[in-house]
Amino acid sequence: METDEQDKIFEDFERENGFSAMPEVVSEVLFALQSSRTTMHEVGEIIMRDPGFSTRLIHYANSGAYFTAVPASSIDQAVRIIGLGPLKGLCLGLPVFTRYKHVLGVREIWAHSRATAICCQIVSEAVRFPEPDTAETAGLLHDIGKVVLAVSAGNFFLSQIQVADSPERKPDWKQEKEHLGFNHCFIGGWFARKFQMPPPLVEAILWHHEYEKSRYGRDLACLCMVGDQIAASIGFSHPDDVFVEPGLVGALKHLGIDDALFRRIMTRCLERVARMVAYD
Repeated sequence: METDEQDKIFEDFERENGFSAMPEVVSEVLFALQSSRTTMHEVGEIIMRDPGFSTRLIHYANSGAYFTAVPASSIDQAVRIIGLGPLKGLCLGLPVFTRYKHVLGVREIWAHSRATAICCQIVSEAVRFPEPDTAETAGLLHDIGKVVLAVSAGNFFLSQIQVADSPERKPDWKQEKEHLGFNHCFIGGWFARKFQMPPPLVEAILWHHEYEKSRYGRDLACLCMVGDQIAASIGFSHPDDVFVEPGLVGALKHLGIDDALFRRIMTRCLERVARMVAYD
């Protein structure tokens, strides 16, 4: 029964053209990024062929997610600001969030995902994680599975939002598992595998609520959880997830973040996310 429900949700999403409904230019960018020889200028030339996607990418580069002395006014500048590392995640996530922005809840998921990407980037720098670009990508895509639920399991998704303020309710990912047999983390992991992301990134998306279960990238999964929870704690949570989970304490300990460092991280996250809000 659980497998049937899972298959139905994926089939319904693909019937809507789901993850397949990406601009042709995105597929070309993803292909180009597979080569280590691809330059930023070459990627920019591909992106410029799609004016709509180009505009959204420049908007994101200027959104407050990055510190820049001069705002990006061209694709070349936007690509340099974002970097080739996070660009792949952005190419995968941006078209999906844009396509379904009219679906109730998706705008909030996108806002939370952007805030989480910023927080993951800041946490990764604070703990000297060797791949901050990967941490940023994990933060941006960690809740992509919620978009699938919002589009293909709307009644259940809305029911979660309606009980979000109940003090007795369980976290969203546990509720999803109980009712559907799987949760948005599983869907996100499927998405990451579909587009051939590296195993640590797949596991960060899959286990961002249960980092202890990660085998290939536990630090990254833990970091993603911390970024997610910080974004929620400063007000950028989706309405079906309104509290900080107890596991945050263990995650901070795992990353070696003490009280003083946590306060510094929170201050920086608040400043950067406020910039994002101001730009919007």
